[in-house]
Amino acid sequence: MNPTYLGFGVTPYAVIIWRDGDEAKSKTICYDEMEVQVALAMHADPKGFYHQYEPRVYYTAQREEMIA
Repeated sequence: MNPTYLGFGVTPYAVIIWRDGDEAKSKTICYDEMEVQVALAMHADPKGFYHQYEPRVYYTAQREEMIA
């Protein structure tokens, strides 16, 4: 996955694609690990909108640079 630059040249930390089977239903763009965890917590809430979908988290190259 190639990083996408949004706004003022900010690279997202991760992108979550919410899927229903093979179909993508929604997308969440996260700019740090805390936002990833908050989005995934919405999936864990049985009353939440995202509970019905399967999350796929795609980390960008920005995260890889932070780890190295």
